[in-house]
Amino acid sequence: MNVQPNNVPASGRVSHARGNPILTVTLGRQDAMLDLSSLRLSGDFDVWATAAGSAAAPADARPTDAIAGELMASHKLGVYAAIDQLVFRHAETKQVIEHIRHYGRFMSSYMPTMAGTQDTAGHLSKTALIMPNYQAFRDSVIRNTRNSVFSIPLPAGLTLGVSKLPLDKVPLEIEIHLAPDSQFFYSSDATTTNISNAFYEMSNLEVTCEVETGVSSPDTGVLEFNSITSYFSTLESSNSIINFNLGLSKVLASFVNFVPANFINNLSQDGFLTYMPTLKPNAAGTGDGGVANLETISFLRNGERFPSSFEVESVHDATTNATSVVDPQVIKGFLNSIIPETQHTRTSASPLTTNRNFTGNQNDATGYRFIPDTGAVYGVGVLYDMLDSEGVDFSSSQFSIQMKNGLVDQNPISAYLFIKSKVVVAWSADRGVQVVV
Repeated sequence: MNVQPNNVPASGRVSHARGNPILTVTLGRQDAMLDLSSLRLSGDFDVWATAAGSAAAPADARPTDAIAGELMASHKLGVYAAIDQLVFRHAETKQVIEHIRHYGRFMSSYMPTMAGTQDTAGHLSKTALIMPNYQAFRDSVIRNTRNSVFSIPLPAGLTLGVSKLPLDKVPLEIEIHLAPDSQFFYSSDATTTNISNAFYEMSNLEVTCEVETGVSSPDTGVLEFNSITSYFSTLESSNSIINFNLGLSKVLASFVNFVPANFINNLSQDGFLTYMPTLKPNAAGTGDGGVANLETISFLRNGERFPSSFEVESVHDATTNATSVVDPQVIKGFLNSIIPETQHTRTSASPLTTNRNFTGNQNDATGYRFIPDTGAVYGVGVLYDMLDSEGVDFSSSQFSIQMKNGLVDQNPISAYLFIKSKVVVAWSADRGVQVVV
């Protein structure tokens, strides 16, 4: 089944810059079973150097070395960088089934964790426009002289954890919020004069999926899946604590990734960077910006360390062991929080992408954009339930992460927290649809 978005303008072109920040796709009530894993968003992707877009003269329309030569975007995300929020809801009652905010930040950790370098150099470069390095992305996508065709699945708890959805009982509405251009793009040398009017645009959009028709479903049923919930916090001190009342009863795992707060929605920096917390670079972006090392990490429940009763300590010590190597226990916990170790078969995370050799500078020779492969793959995470069963009850318990670190210059660091938990969608003829978290 091919379904076009409900709110595409007459031109058929959609962009955040032209006032179309939300796409809505409705899979209405029908006698069919939807295969959620088959959902894909397809279309054409264009990058324009000036505000005139496709109306500009052909020689001036697209980025080149001479026109908007500094223009770049996240090569580890490709088209996914254009999605800011992803919402699944009941098409009639508008009850939200799953809502992932900061979707680009979620995918910044998910994609490198789940895809190897062979994937980024192979099928992902065609389907999602994800490239193995920033130069390949610039030459193949940013400076493409024609549109780039894409066809991407929409990874979410609902699409990854459930096989079939009865559309006669739960008609589905998919809402995609597009990211602003200031978040999607960044400058390769931190100057924005020549790229301030650049924007991305999508056309020929459609959602494709597989449905099985003529299949009857019971009047009463339950759908259980692993949902993703997102939160935001800021770190500004050497003893940083993230606190939230999650209100979730079956928490399976959690992870957090970091980026300097002034990188977000900033054309001069990569807002999808997932590196260690860093100190503030100098005004020219050529010095300072070193790693603010996470010295100890503790996950807590109601103020007590949980599930581990000990702190995770860094192998790095500024006075006795100023090493640049990765913290293996930290990275192992982070990867396990996204996918359990027993199911993990490929990844781009390696000692090359998780070490301390780089800085938060653009122009420096050790700047973050020179991190090899898919770029930085760093985060902090914990797996609560390796069996993927009932998880941990945080419905009335406080969730916390305590991190002692090297943030001594009051450079604010944005921390994006993602919680994986079990959610139940129940429906019946007399009570309608209920979402239980």
